[in-house]
Formats: sequence, structure tokens, C-alpha cells
Amino acid sequence: MMMETILSRSLRLMFSGSMALGIGMLAQPAFAQQADSTTIDTSAPVQRVEITGSAIKRIAKEGALPVQVLTQADIKKTGATSVTDLIQNLPAMQGFTTASASVNGGGGGATSAALHSLSAQYTLVLLDGVRMAPQGGSVNLESIPLDAIERVEILTDGASALYGSDAIAGVVNFILKKNKTDGDAYITAQDPQHPGGRSWSAGVSKGFGDLNKDNYNVLLSYSHDDQKQLEATQRSFSAKGGLIPFTANGKNYVFNQTSINSPIANLSIVSAAPSDINGTNATSATLNPYALANAGSCGSNPNSYAHGSTCRFNYAATVQDIPSSVRDSGLAKATFKIDENTTAWATMMVSRYAMTAQYAASAQPFAINSTNLAGVNSTAYQNLFTTYVQPYLTQTGTVITGKNGGGVTAYYRTVAMGGRTDDYQTDAHHFSAGISTAVAGWDLNGVVTLSNSVLKDTAAGGYGNFNEFNALVASGAYDPVMNTGGASLQAAEITGQLLNKTTSNDNTIKVGAQHDLFELPGGSSIISLGADFQHTSLQESYNPLQLANSGYASAPAGTNAQLGGSTAQVPFDASRNNEGLYGEWLLPVTKTLEGNVAARYDSYSKVYSGYVFQTPALGGAQLPNADLGNTFSKATYKLSLRFTPTDAVLLRASYGTGFKAPSLGDIAATSTYAGTTAGSYTCPFNTPASCANGSVPGTPPAQANPVQYDLLSGGNANSGSGGLKAENSKQWTVGFRVEPGFGLTAGLDLWDVQIKDQVLGAGVPEQTGFANPTLYSSLFVNPYQDPVGHYTTIGFNQVPLNGGVANYQGIDWDFAEKLKTPVGPLSLAWNGTYMMKQNYTFQQNGPVLTDLGTFGPDNSVVFRVQMRAVASLTTGNFTNNLSANYKSGYHDEFYGANTGAVKVVNADGSMTAVDYTGHVGSYTTFDWQGRYDYSKALNFTAGIKNLFDKNPPLSLVNAGGGNQVGYDGRYADPLGRAFYLTGHYHF
Repeated sequence: MMMETILSRSLRLMFSGSMALGIGMLAQPAFAQQADSTTIDTSAPVQRVEITGSAIKRIAKEGALPVQVLTQADIKKTGATSVTDLIQNLPAMQGFTTASASVNGGGGGATSAALHSLSAQYTLVLLDGVRMAPQGGSVNLESIPLDAIERVEILTDGASALYGSDAIAGVVNFILKKNKTDGDAYITAQDPQHPGGRSWSAGVSKGFGDLNKDNYNVLLSYSHDDQKQLEATQRSFSAKGGLIPFTANGKNYVFNQTSINSPIANLSIVSAAPSDINGTNATSATLNPYALANAGSCGSNPNSYAHGSTCRFNYAATVQDIPSSVRDSGLAKATFKIDENTTAWATMMVSRYAMTAQYAASAQPFAINSTNLAGVNSTAYQNLFTTYVQPYLTQTGTVITGKNGGGVTAYYRTVAMGGRTDDYQTDAHHFSAGISTAVAGWDLNGVVTLSNSVLKDTAAGGYGNFNEFNALVASGAYDPVMNTGGASLQAAEITGQLLNKTTSNDNTIKVGAQHDLFELPGGSSIISLGADFQHTSLQESYNPLQLANSGYASAPAGTNAQLGGSTAQVPFDASRNNEGLYGEWLLPVTKTLEGNVAARYDSYSKVYSGYVFQTPALGGAQLPNADLGNTFSKATYKLSLRFTPTDAVLLRASYGTGFKAPSLGDIAATSTYAGTTAGSYTCPFNTPASCANGSVPGTPPAQANPVQYDLLSGGNANSGSGGLKAENSKQWTVGFRVEPGFGLTAGLDLWDVQIKDQVLGAGVPEQTGFANPTLYSSLFVNPYQDPVGHYTTIGFNQVPLNGGVANYQGIDWDFAEKLKTPVGPLSLAWNGTYMMKQNYTFQQNGPVLTDLGTFGPDNSVVFRVQMRAVASLTTGNFTNNLSANYKSGYHDEFYGANTGAVKVVNADGSMTAVDYTGHVGSYTTFDWQGRYDYSKALNFTAGIKNLFDKNPPLSLVNAGGGNQVGYDGRYADPLGRAFYLTGHYHF
């Protein structure tokens, strides 16, 4: 009874305190990295430590650069079970890759960190201060075991002389546990209130040997994490898929983001002249023979429905909101004290992260021909032409355009094969070893790092062999127009085959030296000098079906292809060297004024490519291996000041420059087929003669159904002025911290980043290109023959380009207070980020664009405000934490009336297509956590995430993330209220 009374009083006080506090974040400023009092040896001399963002080791204190620190206690209060959960919920983080992006959103089984809305490649992720092998352009956070992390230091000021001038947004440094002699074991289980998405994790770590007494220490750690999938149908906000009725501003609307690619194929027919086909006097029409023969019915599939003369498919209702995943991680770290001045260490981390992501069945249009196309097994399509096309041509007197009936396209989806499912497996191996010593007044150190990441993508369902599919259609076993004989498609599936493999390596040698130069009134003036050499490489290999039809010499003989997913690919093998020199000089001018000067010089070689090709138009011949792109080199610097007029006030400022070379893929990737557009568009050209089958000009009359087109992607291998340029940045920060006493601390940092010649690695977004076809006419390939369906369409080439300028500006703040209450100590923390500016251009002197508070042209959103608040109350053996998380609202993706995506419901029940831009409301969630310390060795933690079961706000987004519709999975958690329980044993 007494325990219950204390607990209830604690909760009441926490709720009232947190409501008075507001909303915010948990991470503490850099002074929070003082060692825990239980680990301090008071007899030992004060040690200098390396602070993230500086090459100079010194006594830990608040520095001239803003560093946020998450201690072990902070990490536990969040309830995070993975590094991804921990990092991506920090208010300073925006622009990262989420797990939901692997549901057909290009995530590839990876997650990332991104500071201040700059994309992930600008944030450098380190493990114990050394680089890790990236997956694509950034480190996969899922390869880092949370259980092995002692603390996380986040430098929110970019372009570090120590780590690299390419860290333009900042640095996230995961510090591993060290000199640990005890052991810890834990197990956590989480169960959402609603079906789906269960998870659990467990881990154990143990240290052996005391470095100060035994001259060695060994730490071993292992952890396992298991996350079950969450289906779109298991949540009300995503179960409707792409067919959503909603109300806004007192009006009723219907959003239709369904697809013309249907399991019962629609036929698009383009005629040489206006005809009466399907009762119209037009040059094109789309119809569905099944629906015409069955009184407008589109079959029994609940996601198929009639729309005019066609059948549409609600693909977004068949996807996952959260993919399932399993992670196993192991860590071994050994440290040896050779003598009083010399220490050597080695770390080996091994992890395997497996994610299974399922999304919609493949959208697979194909041409229906009256005769066999050369080299293509289209006998099946001749049968379809005779059965379903010719009767309508005869009836209406229509003459089809295009050779051999090329004016007919079947818009089909392989629903009978099931949803496409990928087994992504990432194996990360990270080894680093180093030594530090002191000689003649110089502190010397050297580090060698060998980091490797291998990603394998294996077909786990929904993918097929196109020739096998054709054979089934030709034999009559399967009819894609009437969707009969679907069970026979199992013979065409390629489940279990490795689709592609990506191998990334980052090998580094780094040496440094530090020396006290002379005494100044404020203390020792210290200089640090260093050099590093980095070799990076990236290889990609593909299944033979994905290599087919590329037009390059590497393509297998024949015209077979993969049904669904990538095809027409080429192998990739590229590498590059980078040498760097750096120096830093600390100048404690007075006891209250400290200056710091840092400089770095980087030199990048050209990219060496093992696969170089002519374009298919020139024969696609493979050329000798070659150095591609340009060399890049530049000197960068950073100046910083720290002023403490009193012990309670700190003022700081910094100004610096940065430099980032284009990635290996930006330069050496060959231009290849990259699937279909995410959205459907009317033809971007002004005359019917310029348009592909089934589409009409984008200006009036524009009456036909919008369709999906093909995408191409690749790199820019040119040298000289035609090649990519390096990105250059300028950044500054101005901030203060105050500690007036009474347990109160507060701080604010105003920051600004400007980037010139920003590389847009993904090219111009498809929506922007199709909305501005004249401006981006050079990126359209017209006509373009689809390499799988062999039908004529339009291709949009998304190649990297230097996009002009970008500017990011904002404020980071933090507030913390410790109070004594009648029932125990209460601590409050409130941190957040306010974005003041975020703009960019897609080309030199182009229009200035922004994502700030709106769904932008690059398919992203930047929140004006993100913040988190935490109230923590300790009462006896109980500790209760209440946290609140806030994201501001924004303007949603725009839909024009010509797309027909949003229609207003009129009073008579009819619907009219309208221009529409929705508003996505702010998103606030609360989490509660309670911990009971049974003894010094054993404690239990219970928690509730999303305490009030807040649904994500409605978003009509259809691009930029995964296949989910109804909310944006990049910015909101679909789990809802979830309960978790953790047991922790210290031994």
C-alpha cells in the first residue's frame, strides 16, 4: 500500500511538472560527459580526453563548438532498443533514411543519421572516433549495436579538421564502453496495443581485467534484436491504401492514388486517327476487356475496382508499414597498457542485420503485338492481340499506330505472384587498432581501420522470370487480361535467388601528434598535427536476369529479364584514394578567452572504374578500365572562440569552410533502367505525335488517364568542365550557455550552413521534371523502349548534377533543471531545433526552392520546429520519466486538377477534380517509463510509448518515402501505443 501511494504521488507530480515545462528533447550539452562518480579514481591524475570535434586532448569541459552528449542514463530513459530509434528521434535530426523507406522507397534495408535537414551524406558517423564503411552514401545505423555504446557525442557544427572536411552537417560519434570489469545482461519485450509490430531484444556484456591494475582490459558484448512486421491493413490510417475519403475546411474529398496497372490488365490503344473506339472520337483510349465482358466488374480482389472503362488497383493497401528485421551483433575490444606512456588497443565489431520488406506486386506494363517482334518471345502477346484487341479494331474501324501493333500497351500487375518481398542482409565487419604514446614531450598516436559492409538482396517472393511468364501466357495456362490460371505463375517465380550484392570498403591509416608549445595567461598553448590516408571502394554485382537487356556488352545473351524490380543493369566496381593533412592550435589567451585555429588539406584522386561502357546508342561496348571524373583538392579551415566572462556564463562562436567530393557512384555509375515513376503523369509534351502509348499532351485536351513512365539513373563520368565539381561550404555558429545556479543550465546556438555546387546525387525529382518539361528537356529520353515489356514509352534520366547553392539556418536550444521535491529529486530537460531557413536550387541561377514547412520539390519535408521534453522523478527505489515529442505541421504534396488525384464531393454526390494542397497537422506524442531498482544488481523498467495512442496525421504523399499512403512513414511512427518491459542484471 505504501509503495502504491508513493508511486501515484510521483506520477501526479511528474505529469504536472512536464505539462508546465512544455515540449523538447533529452540530449544534454557537452559538459554532461563528465565521468560517473562511481568510476572516478580520486588518486589518479586528471586525464586529458579527446572531445568530438577537436584533435586536441584536454580536460573535458564545455568547448567552443556545440556538442550534444547522450549518456547511458539518457539512452535508457528514451526506451530506444536500437541505434536507429535513439538517433532518429533527436530534434536536431532531419533528412535521414528510415526503415519504412525499404518498402519500395530506395532504403535498401538501411537507416541513416542526418543533422539539421542536410541529407545523410553530410553527416559523418564514427565508431570510437574512426570512420565506418558506408552503405551507399552513409553508414547504416542498423549495423551498430546499441548495447555496446557507452555514450553518443553529436557535434552539430560541421567540417571537422580532425575527421574530415566532408562532415559538412556535423559528426555523430558512438563511444564504446571501455575499461569495464563488470557485466550486464538485459532482456526487453515490446507489445503494441494494436496488432502487429511486436519486438524484443536481449544482450550481455562483460569486461575482464583492470587497465590501471592489470595493464589490460577486454570487453566482450553480444546482442540480439527482433522486430516483427506491421502490415498497412493493421492500422486504420494506412488500411485504406491509396483510396481515402477525408474532410478538410468543411468539404468532403476523395483522394485516389490507385494504379492503372491492374491484375486484370487494362489495354491502352493509340490509333492513327480519331475513331469511335470505346465510344469516343479520340486518338487514344484505355479499356478493360474483363470489365466490359462482366458488366463493369473488376473481379473479386478487394483492392481492384472499376473506374470508368478501366480497372484500378489499390496497391498501397497491400504493403507493410514496418518491415520485419533481425539483428545479431558482437563486439570484442582489448586494451593493453604497455608502460606508463604507451597504450595499445584493438576493436572488432561484427553484425548481421536482416530485414524482410514486402510491398506491392510488380507493376509490369508490356506491349501487345500483332506479330512477333524480332528476338522477343511475344507469341503469347500475339494471342492476346487476336483475342482482345482485334475484335475492337474491327468493330470501330480503328487503325493502330506503331509497327506490328506497337500502339497497344497492357497495364498489368503481377498480383497472382504476391507482393514483392526482399530479404536484405547487411553483414558489417569493422576492425580498428591503434597505439598512443609520449616521446620527448609529444603525444603520438596511430590508428588503422579496416571497415567492410556487404549488402545482399535476395528475392523472397513476388519476383519472376519474364520468359517463363511469357511461356505460361503462350500456353494458355495464364491469361493476364482475364486473370485466369494465376496458380500457374508459381513456375515463373525466382524466390530464393540472389538479386544483387553491394560491397563497400573503407580502409584508413591515421597518425597524429600533439605538443604543448608554450604557456599563455590562460594555460598551455597546444598544437596538434596529423595525416590520414583513406582508400574507399564500392562493388555491385547482379543476378543475370537483372543484367539482361541493358544494351551493354556485359548483358547476357537473349532478351530474358526479371519480372518486377531492377533490370537492364550493369556491374559496378570503383575505388578512390584520399590523402589529408590537418593541424589544430589551441590558444588560451586569458583565463576567460580561448581561441582555436584548425586547418585541413584534402586531395582526392580520380575514380578508378573496373566497368566502363559506351552508351547503348553507340553499341554498348565495354571499354578498358579507366580513371573517371575529376581530381579534387582544397584547403579548409575553422576558427573558434570561447569566452567565459564569469563562471556561470559561456559565449562561443565559430566560422569555417568545408569541402566534399562527389561519391563513387555519382561519378562511375553507368546510366541504366531504374524502374517506373512513382507517380502517374499526363504526357509532358505538347503534341500527340511526341507522346508515348496511352498518354496525351500535358496541355489541353489532356483527357486520357495519366500513366507511369520509365526512370533511368547513372553517374557523370566526364572530366573537366563537363564533369561534376566538388561541393564547397561555409558555416558559422554563435551561441551561449548560462549556469546561474539552483540546478539550472540553459544554452542556445544559432548556426548557418551554405553549400555551393551542391551535388544532387538522385538527380532532378520526377515530379519536378514532369512539371517543368521545357526546363529539363535534356533529361527526357523520347522515345524509350522499356527493356522488360518492350513497349514504347518516355524515359526520365535522373543523373547527378551540381545544383547551384543551398542554405540552412536554425537554432538549437537546451534547458535543464534539477529540483528537490518532498517526494524526491526532479530533473527537467527541454531541447529542440528551430529551422529558420532551408533553401536550394536545382541548377546554377535557378529558382530558389524550399522544403521548410512544406512538401518540397525534392520530395522531402523540413519541420520548422522539432523538440523533446523529459521530466524525471526519483522516489525511493522508483524512477519515473515522462517525455513529450513534438513536430510542427506543414503543407502537404500538391495535386493539380489535371491529375484527378483529389476530387471534391459535390452536393449531388458527383465528384470534381480540383487543385489541392493539404495541411498536415502537428504531431505530439508522450512516452512514460518507470524503473524499479530491486537491488544494486537488479532493476526492472516498464514503459508505454505513445501514451495517448496518437495516430500519425493524414498525409497524401505518394513520393519520397516508401509505398505507404495515408501518412508519411518518414515522419511518424505507425505503431501506436506500445507497452514494453525490461529486466536488467548487473554482475
